[in-house]
Amino acid sequence: ELYVHIPFCVRKCEYCDFLSAPADERLQNRYVGALLHEIRYYGQTMGRPALSTIYIGGGTPSLLTPEQIEQIFNAIYHTFSVNENAEITMEMNPGTVDIEKLHAMKAAGVNRLSIGLQSAQNEELKMLGRIHTFEEFLETWKLIEQAGFKNRNIDLMSALPGQTIESYEDTLSKVLALEPEHISAYS
Repeated sequence: ELYVHIPFCVRKCEYCDFLSAPADERLQNRYVGALLHEIRYYGQTMGRPALSTIYIGGGTPSLLTPEQIEQIFNAIYHTFSVNENAEITMEMNPGTVDIEKLHAMKAAGVNRLSIGLQSAQNEELKMLGRIHTFEEFLETWKLIEQAGFKNRNIDLMSALPGQTIESYEDTLSKVLALEPEHISAYS
């Protein structure tokens, strides 16, 4: 398994304790350059190990440019032995991708997306400090379907301050209606 951390985000969410922060283009480019060096170093040091799982997490990996996505995956494929049927996941947040970026992810071999919705209630999203609304999530969901992704995870949160059983049930109903392949529910 390989986990690659992308520590960039549009804005730090109120609840987040992951290593992440906003970054300008210069810092993002420097980080990706250092990351490429690390990928090559560890792959070579470990003798080109086989990978059955690759997970690009964060932060918000979908803030990377299509070129940066291509660079990172090229480094992985040239330095590690990636199994033909490997599950390759990339985290993303609503509103941070367009169809070009989704096509770049697919071309790079990403075959599973994990989308950070958290809630279908706009008041709860605002309280969490999220940058999107449920409606913006639905627009992103349509793009994901248009790009042809068939393995999709939706992240949800429960036990939020002010959340009711009814609001959580409404979130679950709206998400289940989309028929994602997986739901990650965190308390």
